[in-house]
Formats: sequence, C-alpha cells, structure tokens
Amino acid sequence: MNKLFFFITVSVLSINCLAVCSARIVHNLTTDQEALVAFKTRIISDPNNILANKWLTNTSICNWIGVSCSRKWQRVTALDFSYFGFSGTIAPHLGNLSFLGYLNISSNNFTGIIPFELSHLRRLKEIDMGSNNFTGVVPSWLGTIRELRHILLDNNRFSGSIPTLLLHNNSKLQTLQLDYNFLNGNIPQEICNLSALEYLYIQSNMLTGSIPFGIFNMSSLRELRLGKNSLSGWLPNDICDGIPELTILTLSNNQLYGEIPSNIYNCRYLEVLSLYNNHFSGSIPSAIGSLNMLQILYLGKNNFIGGIPLEIGNLSNLEILSIPSSFQIGPFPSFVFNMSTLKMIDFGENNLSGSLPVDIYINLPELFGLALDSNQLTGGIPATFRNLSRLQILYLYENNLAGELPAELGNLNLVVFHVGYLPSTMGFSLPNLQELYLAGNRLSGVIPSSITNASKLTILEMGNNFLTGTIPNFASLQKFYASGCNIEGAIPADVGNLSNLRYLLLDRNQLTGFIPSTIGKLKSLQRIDISINKLEGYIPAELCQLSNLGDMYLSDNMLNGSIPVCLGELKSLRYVHLGFNKLESTVPLKFWNLNDLLLLNLSYNNLSGNLPSEIGNLNVIVDIDFSWNQFSGNIPSSIGKFQSLASLSFAHNRFQGSIPLSLGNIINLQSLNLSFNNFSGLIPKSLEELRHLEHLDVSHNRLEGEIPTGGALCKLYCSIIYAKLCSLQRDTTTISTLWKGS
Repeated sequence: MNKLFFFITVSVLSINCLAVCSARIVHNLTTDQEALVAFKTRIISDPNNILANKWLTNTSICNWIGVSCSRKWQRVTALDFSYFGFSGTIAPHLGNLSFLGYLNISSNNFTGIIPFELSHLRRLKEIDMGSNNFTGVVPSWLGTIRELRHILLDNNRFSGSIPTLLLHNNSKLQTLQLDYNFLNGNIPQEICNLSALEYLYIQSNMLTGSIPFGIFNMSSLRELRLGKNSLSGWLPNDICDGIPELTILTLSNNQLYGEIPSNIYNCRYLEVLSLYNNHFSGSIPSAIGSLNMLQILYLGKNNFIGGIPLEIGNLSNLEILSIPSSFQIGPFPSFVFNMSTLKMIDFGENNLSGSLPVDIYINLPELFGLALDSNQLTGGIPATFRNLSRLQILYLYENNLAGELPAELGNLNLVVFHVGYLPSTMGFSLPNLQELYLAGNRLSGVIPSSITNASKLTILEMGNNFLTGTIPNFASLQKFYASGCNIEGAIPADVGNLSNLRYLLLDRNQLTGFIPSTIGKLKSLQRIDISINKLEGYIPAELCQLSNLGDMYLSDNMLNGSIPVCLGELKSLRYVHLGFNKLESTVPLKFWNLNDLLLLNLSYNNLSGNLPSEIGNLNVIVDIDFSWNQFSGNIPSSIGKFQSLASLSFAHNRFQGSIPLSLGNIINLQSLNLSFNNFSGLIPKSLEELRHLEHLDVSHNRLEGEIPTGGALCKLYCSIIYAKLCSLQRDTTTISTLWKGS
C-alpha cells in the first residue's frame, strides 16, 4: 500500500513538473520570437527581401535565415546577419535572448548606438558589429559580460576614448578589434590586464600618447596592429622578450622615434613588420635578417642612415620588401635581386644609383612588382625582362634612363608600368597590360603602333618625354597622358572610338588641324587638356554632349569663331580655359548659368559685348580672367556676389563708368586688375574692406579724386605698390599724382 501511494505521488509530481516546464519553454520561445520581431521592426531597408521571404511568421524562428537554435531547448543561440544589407537601428529587445552566445551583424548599414540592454546577454561569447555606422562611445558595459571572447567593433563611427571599464575583468577576451573608428586619447594602461588577449587591432583612429610598455609583456599576444594613429615615443629594447609568439606588428603612420631595437631578433615568429612613415632614425638593424619567418617588411618613410644591411638577404621567406623614401643613397643593393621568394620590391623615392641586372628573371621568378621610381638609375631595362612572366607592376619613372620605345611594347603584361627606357631588342610576351606609365624621362622616337595590341590597357602615361607619333586607339583606354612631348599631326577622328576615356591630356605638343567633332562620342570624358598646341578652326558644338566633362582646357591655340551657346548647358563644368585664341563675338548668355564653375579664363581673344547682371550667378567662382578682349559697358554690381572669388582681371578692355562699390563685398579677393580701361570717377572706399587683397592695379584709366585711406587698402599701398606715397597727404593727393609720383 505504501509502495502504491509512493508511485502515485511520484506520477502526480512528474505530470505537474512536465506541465510547468512545458509552460516555461513556451514562454521562452515566445520571448525569443518577440525579440526578433522587435528587431525586424527597426529594419528600414532590406534590399534582398530577406525579412519578407525568409522570416515567415507561420514558421518557427529557428528556421529563419540567420537564426540558430539549440537542439534541446530550441532557444536562439546565434544570430548571423552579416552582409544582409540591412539598414536601421538595433532594438534593445535583443537583450532578452538569454541563450544567445554569438551575435554577428557586421557589414550592414546599422546606425545609432548599441543598446545597453545587450549587457544582459550573459552567455555571449562573440559580438561582431564591424563595418556599420554605429556612433557614440564604445560601450563600457561590454566589460561586464564575463564570457566574452571576441569583441569586433571595427569600421564604425565610434568616438571618445577607449573605456577602461571594458578592460578590467575580461579575463577570457581573445580579440579586441576597434580599428577604423574615431577614437582619441591614450591607449589605457588597463589594456595590459587582458591576460588572454591574442589579437589587438586599434589602428586607424586618432589615438595619441605613447604605447604602454606593458603591451610588450602580454605573452598571449599574436597580432598587434596600432598603425595610422598619432602615437609617439619609442619602442622598448626588450620588444619581444614578453611576447615571443608575436606574428604581426604594424606601427606604421605614427610619430614614433628612436632606433629600431637591436634585439628584435627575439621576435622569431614575426611574419609582418610594418614601421612605415614614422620618425625612426639610426641604422636599420642587421638583426632583422634573423627573422626567418618574415614575409612582409615595410620600413619606408623614416630617417634611417646608412645602407640596407646585407643580412636582409637571408630572409628566405620574404615576399614584400618596401623601403621607399628613407634617404637611402648609393648603389642599389644588388643582393635583393637574389631573394627568390620576393614578389614585390619598393625602393622608390630614394637616391639609389646603378643599373638593373640582366639575370633578374632567373633569380626572381615570382616578382610581380618592382618600384624604383625617383632614383638615379642609369642604363636600360635588360631584354631579359620579357621573361618576368608574373610582372604586373614596374615603377621606373623619374630616373636617368633613356632610349626609344620598342615596337614590342604592346605585348606587356603589366597592371601598372612606370618606365624610362626600353631596349629595342626587348620582346615581351605579356598580354594583359592595364596601366602603362612612361612619364618624366628622356624617351625619344615614335610611339609604336603595336602598343595597341595591349587590348586591356586602361591608363597610358608618357608625358614629359621626346616622343612623336599619334594617339593610340584602345577601346579600353580610360586615361591618356602625353603632355610635354613632341607629338605632331592632327587629333585623329577615330579618337571617338575611345568610349571609356575619362582623361585626355595632350597639352604642350605640336598638334595641328581641327578638334574632331567625333570627340563628342567620349561620353565618359571628365577632363580634356589640349592647350598649348597649334589647333585651329571652331570649338565643336559636339563638346556639349559630354555630360561628365568637368575640366576643359583649350587655351593657347589658334581657335576662332564663337563660343558654342550649348556649353552653357554643360552643368558639369568646373574649369574652363579658352584663353590665348582668336575667339570672337559675345559670351553666350547661357554661360552665366554654370553655377558650379570655379575657373573661367577667356583672356587674349577678341570677345566683345557687355557683361550682364547674370554674371552674378557664378556664385562659387574662384578665378575670372577676361583680360585682353574688347568687352565694354559697365561692370554690373551683381559681381559683388562672388564671395569665393580670389582673382579678378578685366584688364585691357573697353569697360567704362565707375568702379562698382560692390567690389568691396568680395571678401576673399586677393588680386584685382582693372587697368587699361575707360573707368572714371573715384576708387570706391569699399575696397578698404578687402582684407586679403595683395595686388591692385587700376592704372591707365580716367580715375580722379582722393585715394581711399585706412583698412587693407592703405596697407596695400604702403607696403606693396607705391611705398613712397606713405609720406604724402592722402586727403589731397589725386590719382593722377599717384601715377606721376610712381
């Protein structure tokens, strides 16, 4: 009987427990669903329709995309919404997901602050909110979540300092990623309390002060990235004694100084060392040559003395060696060309001399980049360079290399190519050339027609040489720069086939003939500079079809006729230089509708007519030069609207009437030239308000009366133009006396 009573009692209790537990599970499932629905309501943009198609209310939340649940209790344990394209803010209800251990909403467009309610997620081990637009301060309450292993808040807009509360008790934290934000202040000493930290990324912020030496005793540290801040101070001599397992050390783009510690050889597992763009001095320590695991070495833009130590040649795993702009002087270190693992070499902007070795292709089979620009290299590029089958980048511009371009040039397989001399015997077999830079050398001869074989070429720069020939025709070409060469002949009509061309720079050549109307086909063109040539004929109206054109330089030619009326409809124009031609008639009225124009130079033509009040529409103009034309009439008072104008020249025209009082409103004016016109009356006293005026010329007019006194104009007269006037009585001196006294 007692046994029966016992079994009945146990059964009743079990049933009651099951009912209670079931009710609790239902309640918790409901709580999780409510939290996710609240999250959904804060999403204002879902370009991939994930919420509409994959978050269906008639299905379990555990089947929603990006949601993971535990098998036993069916509770939400992980959220991964990375790269979903979501925009919106974070609902504080996510803090009710009490079983959540993993939260990843990186690479979206979330804004606002991270809600404090997320501090309730006591099981959270990883939070990744990188690559969004979160603002405010880094949440200090993250330091209260004891289970956190990984905090990734990179690529946001967090500001303020790194909170010390975040760093106190996170004994399990392995990753702290705060890079690419707007954090300021010092690196807190408390960061050294993170005894399990392996990855510390706080580069690309605005941090100042010195690096806490305690960081170099964090024995668990594997990667330390502090570059692109404003950190100062020096490195400890025992830099790697306390962090022997360090593999990556990047301190570039700071203000660190002193010498590189000689015992850096203790960093024996180091794979990446970047000290680029600091103030390090002394010699490059030979101990770097003992870092056998090193793959990437950036030491450029420092103040080193002496040469590159021979021991660097012992780095058998080195792939990238970069020491540009470090005041290296003397012969190029030839041992570098024997480091067979090298893929990229950058010794640009030094003062190295010597020539390139013939056997480079044998010793550097993996080389894809060689930057030796802005040095004193001589000789030529060996023909054996054609065997560098992986070569993509070659910078040799601004050296002392010379010679002619070979006919085989079009077969290069380079992504970026800066070069000074190529031997005619060179036979390249590299068909994927994309960018070719030949500028700033002493190249001569004809641009070979075979260069068009490089069908993938996007940028071709060969300016400031002694080349002749015509413009190559590449369907893929985006930029052609051949300024300051000796290119002759006409601009070919088939230039219109360059449908992807954005920049056409042919100034300072010997081009003749007309501007072809086919240029109107270049729908992508953003800048054209064909100034200082011998072009003639009309400005083609087809230029008006270039809706992306921002810069138009046609000056210093022999162009005639009128300015096309339709240019006034080209709202993209920013810089227009038509000076030193033979243009006639008036300026089209529509021209004054170019509201975003910054520079307008019509000087040295035969343009005539009056200036309308609509000229005041050029509200952001910085430079106006209408000198040496036949403009007449009065200067409209609307010219005083030019708040950004720095230089104004109406010299050598036929303007008349008085000088407008409104000129005194152009607060940023630095140069004003109204000479050689028919102005009469007084110099307006309003010019005294031009605080930035440095040059004033009103000579050769019919001005009279008193010289304005005081203000910036007095300072200008006394210190710059006519110093002898300082002894005269300005209240009785006439303008005519001013010029005679000069």
